[in-house]
Amino acid sequence: MRALIVSAGLAGMLSGCALGIQPGESPSVSYTVPRSYQTVYLRAQNQAHECLRGKKQYDVYAQVDAATQTAWVAVRGPMQSMEVARTDIKAVDARHTQVVHTVWGHSPWDRDALNAMRESVHMDTSVCVVYK
Repeated sequence: MRALIVSAGLAGMLSGCALGIQPGESPSVSYTVPRSYQTVYLRAQNQAHECLRGKKQYDVYAQVDAATQTAWVAVRGPMQSMEVARTDIKAVDARHTQVVHTVWGHSPWDRDALNAMRESVHMDTSVCVVYK
């Protein structure tokens, strides 16, 4: 009986870990910043590499589309399908960019990570933790 309970609990934990970012359920923040989309892309990509990879257990994937002036940066788990952090970037004009950061919602990809991602874009330097 104990083994059955432990197995059920472990299966529940593993299925929860496999979820990653869920549309409409994961914490996110959206804002416009007075920077080009290329600058925001480079800042988000650098911050993800420096701060969001854990102990190199997660990988950073990024892409720019110059034709639509959009970009994205994602941090994914070992199976590549589980996104734990994502930044979507879209030029408003030559000097302003719309930014949407989304995180999984479970530590360490929680509100603290979300705030650090935003501060990294605003401050033009990688912020790994936002002190309150």
